[in-house]
Amino acid sequence: MALSVIGTRRFWGRRKVISEALLDEIVDAAMELARSRIGAIIVLERFVPLKDMVEREGVRLDARLSRELLRTIFAPNTPLHDGAVIVSKGMITAAGCVLPLAMVRRQSFGTRHRAALGITEESDAVAIVVSEERGETSVAIKGKLTKNLDAVKLKRVLGYVL
Repeated sequence: MALSVIGTRRFWGRRKVISEALLDEIVDAAMELARSRIGAIIVLERFVPLKDMVEREGVRLDARLSRELLRTIFAPNTPLHDGAVIVSKGMITAAGCVLPLAMVRRQSFGTRHRAALGITEESDAVAIVVSEERGETSVAIKGKLTKNLDAVKLKRVLGYVL
């Protein structure tokens, strides 16, 4: 992964990956999904492109990101609800994506959490996970999971890494 990051960052300073308004949409959607106990994985592309994930298994959308669209995608008993959504450059690039699973020892993570960890181990992406069983929101960064985040903490973490 280290080589794939070379040349993707600006020389001076940090490039903003997502606007404040879109960050609010994502956080609000994650909190609404958690309150409704609807499971979700939202993967936020950073500097390493996730084109392979989109082309391999996902349904290409290239749609404007909104909390309403995210809630619709993850609605239970719909074709795309079990896969991940990939957000790139402020757009929902694809939905229903199958992610690589992390090999987790000594912890009982479900498939969603393992998938979120897996994509963040293989890329510099950030993954938001909503647990339908616990109604909790977590974020995976660099193969590490921070669990049970409220809206303020989630936005703070995402604002820092994005």
